[in-house]
Amino acid sequence: MVVKLLLKSIFNFRIMKTFRINIFILFAAIFLIGFSCLKSVKTRAVDIKRIEVSINGMTCTGCEQIIKSNVGKLAGVKSVEATYTLNKAIIEFDSEKVDTAKIRTAITGSGYKVAEFTYLQLNDSIK
Repeated sequence: MVVKLLLKSIFNFRIMKTFRINIFILFAAIFLIGFSCLKSVKTRAVDIKRIEVSINGMTCTGCEQIIKSNVGKLAGVKSVEATYTLNKAIIEFDSEKVDTAKIRTAITGSGYKVAEFTYLQLNDSIK
């Protein structure tokens, strides 16, 4: 009886030991797969540009909102500030996702005319 109990305990210990080893191997494999996936993700430097756009045809705050809405919908546009009193807009955008041609199209498609683009430093505001 004691021998039988001892053998049973040893057998269960081996099963548990094998089970622990298998769990360890499983977690190690998951960790390594996850780590290798992280290494393969390419990080790119975001190229944020800031431009001042002179816009003809804005006459009220509603015009400002139309510019903000239509330009802001473009993928890659980070922010849009527009003022009808100065007939200008300041736009921050990721130059790898959107370019000035698409911004011009969004503005002219809204019924306004683009007079010129001026590239600014990122900390410049509407003057």
